[in-house]
Amino acid sequence: MSYDELVIARKSCRRCIGLVNPADPTHAQYDGPEVGPWSRWLASRPAKLILVGQDWGTDGYFRDYRGRDIGANLTNQRLIAFLWLLHFGVGPPNETDRQSGVFATNAILCLKPGEAKAMSAPVKQQWFSACRSFLKWTIEESSAPTVITLGRPAYESVTQAYGIIPRSGGHSREVVETISPIRLDPQRCLFAVFHPAARPKDRTLPQMRGDWTRISEILRRRLV
Repeated sequence: MSYDELVIARKSCRRCIGLVNPADPTHAQYDGPEVGPWSRWLASRPAKLILVGQDWGTDGYFRDYRGRDIGANLTNQRLIAFLWLLHFGVGPPNETDRQSGVFATNAILCLKPGEAKAMSAPVKQQWFSACRSFLKWTIEESSAPTVITLGRPAYESVTQAYGIIPRSGGHSREVVETISPIRLDPQRCLFAVFHPAARPKDRTLPQMRGDWTRISEILRRRLV
């Protein structure tokens, strides 16, 4: 499936009860020519790195910010800094970046209903399952040799899409701190990190910075 066909398939998908497709008539004016809202920011194809998050957010946020992630978003602020540690200089979220080598997508592509402030509203397991084929197609179409998942749901979605039993039964410090990435297939490998907006009791900012620095060192060793 080509990328254009993937976008068309996402726009026409109505599998999940309780989610809002960005292509729905009430939101279509803010929908873009990408597989999901996050890809309107980081959209390099072919990519050197693909980021996978849980979900983009609510339809209220999508509407208020016209389909762009330009609010006061801690995740994106930290993510830009972490990507610089990997030597990827990405542009601001209000612009489409096709030059950095980074592509971003989500395990759930449609929007949760709710106002902008409800970004952390719960998600349903069946939503991940329904979107799993889109996730694998997107990863493979991006051609990225490196996949980084942000948080446990994204990690589990990617490993399940590739039929891999997650290490330690799921996302954990052991998985994040490993010096050996997970091999998804002969072309690509997976690194797991905590979500950039993780609470200090889960992962402090210095620890997260150390995780990304470790990935940078592993990637550098693979290239030399």
